Amino acid sequence: DRAEFTGQRIPPLPARPNLAMVKFGAPVELFNGRDLAGWKLKEPGVTNSWLADHGALANRPPPRVAGQPQPRSGNLRTEREFEDFNLKLEVNVPEGSNSGVYLRGIYEIQVSDSYGKPLDSHNMGAVYSRLTPAVAAEKRAGEWQSLDLTLVDRHVTVVLNGKTIIDNQPLLGCTGGAMWSDQFRPGPIYLQGDHGAVSYRNLVLRPVVK
Repeated sequence: DRAEFTGQRIPPLPARPNLAMVKFGAPVELFNGRDLAGWKLKEPGVTNSWLADHGALANRPPPRVAGQPQPRSGNLRTEREFEDFNLKLEVNVPEGSNSGVYLRGIYEIQVSDSYGKPLDSHNMGAVYSRLTPAVAAEKRAGEWQSLDLTLVDRHVTVVLNGKTIIDNQPLLGCTGGAMWSDQFRPGPIYLQGDHGAVSYRNLVLRPVVK
């Protein structure tokens, strides 16, 4: 078989932005605490295990049945799409569970139970398989944790539980699970739901004002 395709070389990374000079707009509350208004499944037709639970946006996949594969639960995405922004949220990860927060639908900030593990690009707050946290700042499983995420000019800053673990570092391409390869296209916030139970709350985004 033969196939043809075309590609476009991505422009070089710009210099690190001066975040002190970046202006952010009015806050956008992504979750109202009551229902899934403003959200939809990323993959239509997949089982939806997301619900509003006591003010949290919770993923509650069905329990695994011995001898059978884990039923797949859907990933959830915002209906709105964004360019550069700051996103603050809180997350609670049960023991052994795993999720992720995708910025613009293409860059995954890892959410996992990694308390006590050596530093790794697959730990809590890492840019999945791309950027390793500078310090370990995660809490134990089952505790609420805060993430403060800033995406500007293909650079990312991650503050986990008040500690800067990734400081204005360049993003050298999309991560696995990206919705597309175009790093300049606006995209949603999407939450990984196909890996296990997780809860999010107080998701507030402030877009960059140009």
